[in-house]
Amino acid sequence: MKLSGIISEANDVAEKYNLQLVEIDSTDNIISLKLLIDNDLFVQIYGNAQKNKLNLALVFKRRRLYGYDSQGGKYHCHPLDAPDEHVFVDDRKSIGDFVCESMEFLESRDIL
Repeated sequence: MKLSGIISEANDVAEKYNLQLVEIDSTDNIISLKLLIDNDLFVQIYGNAQKNKLNLALVFKRRRLYGYDSQGGKYHCHPLDAPDEHVFVDDRKSIGDFVCESMEFLESRDIL
């Protein structure tokens, strides 16, 4: 996984959903981004090229509503109906799929 690929996909998703992409931090191997939906609502993206890691979280008022990340090399989901739980999955989710699911959830709850 290359950081340039994460940045490129995040840019594409930002354009598709009319979101603001903000770079929080970066090094040679790590990138931290936010896709801003509203003042207190965003998708947090963390990529680590050295560890082949991509962590995604939908955050509202500093609280995770939904997430996909890895721990010990195994990916897991923090479901929308139980964001504090860990449900192990076989594959990591793409930024595009994650944002699409997040936007559908927010629209279904009349948050957007």
